[in-house]
Amino acid sequence: MLPSMDSMLNENNTKISHVFLKSQIDYHNELPPFARRPLTTALMYGLSDLFKLKAGYSFIIVNFTLLFLSGILLFRLSVQLNASRKMAMANMLVYFVSFSIFFAFFPPVFTYDEPLQYCLIFSSLILLFKKKWIWFIVFFTLALVARETSALLVPAMGLFYFSDSSRWKRTHLREKLRFISTLLLPLVFYCIYLLLFMWSNDMIGAAQAEMGSRYSCFLENFESLRNTVESATSLYIVLVPFVYLSVLIYSKISAFIYRKKFLLAFWITVLINTPIVILTAFARESRLFSLPLVFLWPVCAQLFGENLREVFSLRSLEVFSKRWYFLLSFIILSLGNYFFCYHFYAGLGLGDNTFFKEYIFIINLLLLLHIYITTIKSKQGRDLAIT
Repeated sequence: MLPSMDSMLNENNTKISHVFLKSQIDYHNELPPFARRPLTTALMYGLSDLFKLKAGYSFIIVNFTLLFLSGILLFRLSVQLNASRKMAMANMLVYFVSFSIFFAFFPPVFTYDEPLQYCLIFSSLILLFKKKWIWFIVFFTLALVARETSALLVPAMGLFYFSDSSRWKRTHLREKLRFISTLLLPLVFYCIYLLLFMWSNDMIGAAQAEMGSRYSCFLENFESLRNTVESATSLYIVLVPFVYLSVLIYSKISAFIYRKKFLLAFWITVLINTPIVILTAFARESRLFSLPLVFLWPVCAQLFGENLREVFSLRSLEVFSKRWYFLLSFIILSLGNYFFCYHFYAGLGLGDNTFFKEYIFIINLLLLLHIYITTIKSKQGRDLAIT
């Protein structure tokens, strides 16, 4: 709400932008691509009608409450996956400082349905791992209604059961069919809902026209240098830090333990979701790339915590500071990072009146430092082995 911040909530003012937020709610209620996701809009209209609130207040109360609730559900899911309470809190921290959450209501992120979607997805995963099949079907069907992209998680969800081939062979046919139907029934119910919704609201023709125009988004993503940089940076800042850490840690997990499945689930969803976003949506809306992270947020501390603590320890930083050739190249690359974020990126008019460039600069700095210290520790290990 700073006067110089261009967010959805205030648009460079110190007051809530009720007119803009009402236009967003009405926009999502009327346009066919968004009208078929009625849950968040219904909550906002319902709250406004019940308490006679302005649209801006309704938007803020609903979305911030759902974001808070999604953090609580993430905490519960983390604990269910054998994280300590301290690790679960760390996972919540990673979730809330992730780019698409931290800047959720800044253009061009434009978050709307995602807080509710994350609540329902985290609830669905809790129920799936507890094998509460009926409730999983209910909550995951609602996740699909909240936002249909939830369907892209289904292949990775199957991984938690199908990946163990020996167990799969020993499993009774009835249990196999029950698990497959548990994953597929929400998709069936959603398709039925979608057909009924579009038919009753006479939206079938509009939906066909919308699908036909989707691929124009791909051309817009790369039609100019500004758009290309914005699209590439959006993909990079959301996914690359997690991809880098997951690749680094994967080789260190020898057995196919349960947590390793979350890494594979993340990569599978990245491979499915990323091309779809680039081809059929505006890549600058970085929240669209965040869907695969629902498999990493609950296990970040368990997977990466030890590596990050080791690398960013005072001893490691001291060793790094004594390697002048590494330190010199680090300074040079950091200057390049500064030039990109504060001159080239900012010069294109991206992230004006936001903290985007500061965020990107800090993430690049931390990644660069991690790479250097990991390289030094790896070199020390090889030298020790030779000795």
